[in-house]
Amino acid sequence: MYILELVVKLFKKKKVEKQPEFDPLASDNIEISEECEHIFMPVDSTGEILACSKCGLVVNRKDLKDKNIFKT
Repeated sequence: MYILELVVKLFKKKKVEKQPEFDPLASDNIEISEECEHIFMPVDSTGEILACSKCGLVVNRKDLKDKNIFKT
């Protein structure tokens, strides 16, 4: 009976379409993110990792600290 089930599975295999490959490090995305007016929103509940809602750029909160020495 087990051999019969294997034969049936072999004939009933569904052909899976190949998913297009996604390259997140494509150069087009970098150029788009440089021109974007970023609006960052937290990705997780800690709020330490932020992502741009327009282009998807992901950064840490500490990398975005304001470096203006005159602002108190």
